[in-house]
Amino acid sequence: MRGMDAILRDIRHGCRRVVAAPGFTAIAMLTLALGIGANVAIFAVVNAVLIRPLPFPGPDRLVRVAADARATNGRNIGISEPELGDLRDRAGIFDGVTAIWPVSASMVGGARPERIEVMVTSANYFQLLGAGPQLGRVYGPADAVPGFADPVVISDGLWRRAFGAAPDIVGRKVVMDTDTYTVIGVMPPSFRHPGETVRGDVDMWSACGFAAAPFTSPPQRQQNFIPGVIGRLKPGITLPQAEDRLEALAAQLRAAYPTNYPASVQWALRLDGVQSQLTDRVRPTLGLLMGAVVLLLAIACVNIANLTLARSSSRVREIAVRRALGATRAQLVRQLLVESLVIAIAGGIAALVALSWMRDWLVA
Repeated sequence: MRGMDAILRDIRHGCRRVVAAPGFTAIAMLTLALGIGANVAIFAVVNAVLIRPLPFPGPDRLVRVAADARATNGRNIGISEPELGDLRDRAGIFDGVTAIWPVSASMVGGARPERIEVMVTSANYFQLLGAGPQLGRVYGPADAVPGFADPVVISDGLWRRAFGAAPDIVGRKVVMDTDTYTVIGVMPPSFRHPGETVRGDVDMWSACGFAAAPFTSPPQRQQNFIPGVIGRLKPGITLPQAEDRLEALAAQLRAAYPTNYPASVQWALRLDGVQSQLTDRVRPTLGLLMGAVVLLLAIACVNIANLTLARSSSRVREIAVRRALGATRAQLVRQLLVESLVIAIAGGIAALVALSWMRDWLVA
């Protein structure tokens, strides 16, 4: 109890000393708030973008499949509908695969005509991701047709922007470019397509079989118009194992269709984790920012150490008097540490209060 009384006395005395030096306290708090705030802010972005897993079941099993022409260093040259079938039926490593084709289209049927982002996918897109709607339903394998299917799903943003969040949105007809479709569901506000789009967030999802008009029927192997494919690996299959199996599949296809895959092109399939593929472009920038703000925090600490030393030099007489009155070296060190701790806590609180206002904006 005597020890606790001494600590509480030191805390009270430290608070009085901090209040008695408003200039020093304000400068120290602002310096700490800058150093801590910058670190927490950038870490919030790094955590949201690079560390936190994608919000889907089994995110580590989601992969992006792309075709390359290695002879000319051509990457992402596109995949044809027959190749999509090969990945689905012959690869033996996927629980499912879906085509992904982001396009920009005009839409009529809402409050006014507008240009929207549309993600054209296979019918099993939402089942593969394990995503469900907040209203209505999503399309599935039962809706699959050779061409474009009638049902479409819209985003929460488009629902509110173009339809005023109307509760009777399910069943409404919309015209995308020149074709009429039926809205069957609305996705939650948190749902985002795990990949690149034309400009921004996806407004509408549409299912397509890529095997009928407006595409060539029957599909041709050399028409590699599908820009990308997402697959879900079977449980227990690692990324290196999947890559080896895709190499074998590509070799089989080159041997079976030498006209479509001439040796001079060196056609091959490539596999990337969806999360790593999605964040590769920003990873170096965010890493550099994280290192910069850590250095900023170190500079802030050095500055406060210098301020504390300068302030301590003016307290030599006070410390000498306290020593003469019987204070031990440990008591004096403890008192100075408590004063520094009070300033550190105050600076940290100031940083967190400021960040609480800016957090959502920074992460977005």
